[in-house]
Amino acid sequence: MATSTESGALGRQTRPHDAAARRGGSPAVASRLRAMVRDTLADFPWPVRFSDWTGESVEIHGTETHWSGRPLDIRVHTEAAARRLLRYDILGFLEKYLEGAVDFEGNLYLISDVRRFARFRLKALQAIPHLLVSGAFQNASRASVNVKSHYDIPQEALNVYLDRVYMSYSCGMFEHPDRLDLDDVLTIGRGREDDFDSLEKAQWRKFQDAVDFIAPREGESLLDVGCGYGGQLQVALESHPFGRVVGWTHSANQARQGQQRLAGFEQERWELNEGDYRQDDRVFDHITSTGMVSHVGPRGLVPYVRQVRRRIKPGGRYLHHALMTAYNRAPLDLQLGPVFHKKYVWPGFHWFTVGQHVRALEKNGFQVQRMTNLSRHYAKTTAAWYERLMSRREEMVENLGEPTVRAWQVFLAGITGAYLNRGVHVYRLYCDAV
Repeated sequence: MATSTESGALGRQTRPHDAAARRGGSPAVASRLRAMVRDTLADFPWPVRFSDWTGESVEIHGTETHWSGRPLDIRVHTEAAARRLLRYDILGFLEKYLEGAVDFEGNLYLISDVRRFARFRLKALQAIPHLLVSGAFQNASRASVNVKSHYDIPQEALNVYLDRVYMSYSCGMFEHPDRLDLDDVLTIGRGREDDFDSLEKAQWRKFQDAVDFIAPREGESLLDVGCGYGGQLQVALESHPFGRVVGWTHSANQARQGQQRLAGFEQERWELNEGDYRQDDRVFDHITSTGMVSHVGPRGLVPYVRQVRRRIKPGGRYLHHALMTAYNRAPLDLQLGPVFHKKYVWPGFHWFTVGQHVRALEKNGFQVQRMTNLSRHYAKTTAAWYERLMSRREEMVENLGEPTVRAWQVFLAGITGAYLNRGVHVYRLYCDAV
């Protein structure tokens, strides 16, 4: 979660607002806004309620039942925010939400569906600075800044919404990914032994899937690139006869917590290092990477794959797990959601299509044996994170500040909807080094 002003994040301060300036405005502008909403969302399939500072509202009575069981409630408090929406300046409108001039409540999972239905687009002039910033190559120094700004927030905030067993910051693998049950995702599990489809058990299943695919011989080595809190290393040590497992993360939080997690295993069997995996020139029997490739930037996919290939023995197995974008003729940095998330939530990330991933792997020493689309699994994962965050929202605000928590509400709920409506994908590619 971004907290550095250099990365464009909001920081932990709640922005003060003068009450008179924050609320109110022209009744004529409010009327125009209601008419726009009524026309734009007339056939939207799910219920939405839109109100303004005059007390008037527009209700869209969608006939379809949404899995969350709630309508989306949007309240616009100022004329300035209304004018952003009237100009179709959706990035500016979201920024007004971060300031508190707009409120979203209820079913925020519908945000990405509203954007797609209304065909809201990023304005070209808004995209130019983001294209320039995001195009920079992710060298070790830049990668460290980006990762730390996202992951090295107060640990107390991370403890609120990540799973309680592995603290995994990536997609779990659920037994029933299509069954979005809010009670299940809110209930804290114990992991492998849970008798319900918990977030904790889903994270264990993901890690176990990786080591089962590798199926190591006794004494073989494993490198986990972007190892997070060490969950993959822990499950590998518990369930397979690896001789040594090694993890690298740029996050000081993750390295510190992960080293404590692994302390009960024989020291000679593991390493968890804070730093860049590129500084490690050893060659390993097998490699896993769960989501790390999303941090390499728009020019980093092929260099990343080549680097991984240099670090794995011929015949070794490589698990390549990544967030991916659906094919779109518009570059990622001309799309509204990614620009907002890069600016306020996750600096330095980039998504490629599944075709680009497969091409990079096949041209640089890997054969893809199979692939699995985990998009609905990630929808259930981010829904769990969102619901857990919202259940302890005041605590999150205390640690991070109101604007940052609002940015994360939009991100987690919005991307959950994007997984379900196929705007964003997650694939797990099982590869052999050739």
